[in-house]
Amino acid sequence: MQPLVVTAAILRQQDRILITRRPAHKPHGGMWELPGGKLNGGESPRAALERELREELGIQVAVDDIFEVVYHRYDWGAVLILAYECRWLAGVLQHLEVDEHRWIHPREDRQYAILEADRPIFERLARPLCRPAPSPIR
Repeated sequence: MQPLVVTAAILRQQDRILITRRPAHKPHGGMWELPGGKLNGGESPRAALERELREELGIQVAVDDIFEVVYHRYDWGAVLILAYECRWLAGVLQHLEVDEHRWIHPREDRQYAILEADRPIFERLARPLCRPAPSPIR
């Protein structure tokens, strides 16, 4: 069975990342996650992420480079998360299809009931920036 393909936005405010809480009536209700959602038929991941952020939060974003790809298997099936760096362009953040939002430092994720599938993304976000070692001169 094919995994469910979903997108996630990494929206930054200084050293903080935006997380949202899922409504109680939805699957995984009350859990925290990176904002985003499922692709509609024929929709590109970038278009889906732009649409989801408009629908859920009332904001317009520019979807930049992919940050991380995560495959995770839940009891009900597998998900493939495409997490993109995003820039907030316009709009006032509203709770249209989410219960709550927070701006957290990536190392604070353990203080929240973050969806298991999002954990590897937070692990990468929490790592200090590494620079590749210089190539040896030959």
